[in-house]
Amino acid sequence: MRTFLMLVSLMLVATMPATAAPLDGFHYLVGTWNCTYVGGSERMPYTNTYVYDLDGKTLRQFTSSAAGSDEELLAYDSQHSMWTAVVLDEHGDATVMHAAGGDPNHIAYTSVYPDASISTTFDRISDTKYTLHGSYSVGGKTIASVDTCVRATP
Repeated sequence: MRTFLMLVSLMLVATMPATAAPLDGFHYLVGTWNCTYVGGSERMPYTNTYVYDLDGKTLRQFTSSAAGSDEELLAYDSQHSMWTAVVLDEHGDATVMHAAGGDPNHIAYTSVYPDASISTTFDRISDTKYTLHGSYSVGGKTIASVDTCVRATP
């Protein structure tokens, strides 16, 4: 589930329009967000913090919860109109997700590594709220989930 939370958070990156500097559209994400994951019988609060990296060419996300933490890098390939999110968790696991460009307020990611068992859809509600709707497989069961994130007050 921790990996799924990380991947879900990657959806946030998808809010960027396909422009010469697509990550410029994510200034509203920079800072801290309070999120709640609800999937199956589980409910878990977590925190996301976003910062720009590599001179604004990537968006770095740090996720922290009682279940653990991870770090994600989000980038946009304008030549292929493709978003890529790479998640590294505290156990050394890695997950890679892709999403085609398009509507920056509604983006659908699918995992490509280590398999294609995760899908997550990011929906930007406002500059202070977003949701993630996802599904992932665990032990042969498919779990549907919803994450709701709101900007933390300073």
